[in-house]
Amino acid sequence: MEFDQINDALQAYPELESPSFLQGMLVGLMCGDANLKESAWIKKILEEANVKSVKESFLIALHELYLETDKTLNGSGFELILCLPDENDPLPARAAMLGQWCEGFLYGMGLGGQSEQKLKGEVAELFRDFGDIARIEVDGLDDVSDQDESDFMQLVEFVKIGVLTINEELNPVEGSPIMMQDAPTDTLH
Repeated sequence: MEFDQINDALQAYPELESPSFLQGMLVGLMCGDANLKESAWIKKILEEANVKSVKESFLIALHELYLETDKTLNGSGFELILCLPDENDPLPARAAMLGQWCEGFLYGMGLGGQSEQKLKGEVAELFRDFGDIARIEVDGLDDVSDQDESDFMQLVEFVKIGVLTINEELNPVEGSPIMMQDAPTDTLH
């Protein structure tokens, strides 16, 4: 789902911050509650933002965001796609949205009943790291170098891998047991 498409649908709802925040919140909720239903997520959004009426285009955008996020978070490809501005957008804007994504993720985790105090080990450390990224400072990023771009891409990859790690830790996927077929009773002589 394109950042700009969701951003257009959100124009009437400034209290929802950004597409990045929304998807971060969704992923946080999904990690905190593996059985999250789309309707429960939409209800949470509307309640949290105190939205009284919605446009059809808004609901369609949320539906598509939910489906795409669920597929990339819980699918077999482990290819989570963060809802961030296009790479042609200025780095400060993309960095600010990554911060909002992490803020939304932590918010969603909290709504899903998870907190830093409840988490242990690597997951708690990632939770703290996401908190640091949520407070990212974009002032002074006017003269962007290739190194800045590279650092940003590494940070995005860190967030993706961190989310997959948290999701796997909180919602381990149990493989189906391998059934051994009974040994044949007939033997050839």
